[in-house]
Amino acid sequence: GDSGSKINEIVRYTTMKEAFHFDDLEFLKKYEFFTGVPDSLLAPFCDYLYTSFGTSGKHIVAANEGAALALALGYHLSTGKIPLVYMQNSGIGNAINPLTSLINIYKIPCVFVIG
Repeated sequence: GDSGSKINEIVRYTTMKEAFHFDDLEFLKKYEFFTGVPDSLLAPFCDYLYTSFGTSGKHIVAANEGAALALALGYHLSTGKIPLVYMQNSGIGNAINPLTSLINIYKIPCVFVIG
């Protein structure tokens, strides 16, 4: 189908009380590419990624949120698959420009996990 018609999923955990538990991570199995900026609130999630994929072609730790979104865009354009991008809540501001000028314009579907 047309990837532009897919609805972006947003998963947000804002407090340690809402931190991921292993059972909550089952939804991750449908994604094959992860990139982002680690966050202490997302420690169990990041641990899962490091344990499952290390730092590889399936999991790339980005220098900043804009770089993570650029990687996600490239992954989607080359595979047609939906990437997962994770970041700190303070990183949303850094992501605004690439979100509006790349992800939104080219209708790239992404899943966002925000600490």
